[in-house]
Amino acid sequence: MSTAAITLTKRDHALIRATWSLGLVSASVLRDVISPATSVKTLSGRLSELTAAGFLRRTRVVGGPAGHLWLYGIGRRGAAADPAFARPWRPPEFHLPHTLEVAETLAALVTPGRLGRLRVTEWQGQAELRAWHRPGEAMADLYVRWSTDDASGGWHVEVDRGTESRHALRRKLFRYLHTPDRVALVVTTSDERARNIARLARELGARVLTTDRQTLRSGAPVLVYDVIKGCRRPVDDMAS
Repeated sequence: MSTAAITLTKRDHALIRATWSLGLVSASVLRDVISPATSVKTLSGRLSELTAAGFLRRTRVVGGPAGHLWLYGIGRRGAAADPAFARPWRPPEFHLPHTLEVAETLAALVTPGRLGRLRVTEWQGQAELRAWHRPGEAMADLYVRWSTDDASGGWHVEVDRGTESRHALRRKLFRYLHTPDRVALVVTTSDERARNIARLARELGARVLTTDRQTLRSGAPVLVYDVIKGCRRPVDDMAS
């Protein structure tokens, strides 16, 4: 396809921004986050057009579903579309499993009804967070804003793959004490680990909610360990 033969739509701009913000992302996650009413097959066709036109780049990862997985990142033409995209963040290969888990976590958070009365109204990925991160501050994997009819708030989302030691987790959570206005949502591998991280955060006095990936992807509303209240409760109680 000729690069001059494509006209960008509002959805196209959202797709380009998502690939920049998240680094690398699958077509299914882009569908869930940007255009949930569209089939993955239909969206993949548009992604191919945007790739051919230079707005996106496509990477083949061996070992994914059906033997391989196609991932999309921002292309050269897409990076030139906005000054903020000029220096895209691209995760190193060893960081890829975590990057994909972060994207899947975002897809779960934006699913209607998953957070009960809470609705995700805004989100930022690694590229955006790195732009305003200051040395010494906590560096989350995602930031999401949520709202209800009469309340709003935000979470700095930490996606834990169960590989960090207690000491490393303690050091990460300790950084949130320097930004007491921030509430961290930790999504981890199991309910037991979510409970243990909540206990650790309570020892430190950090404002943290914890849950596990299975609960996040199946609960409606999701149950979280609330360090602030010292109990487990539905996540949409945060709006009370």
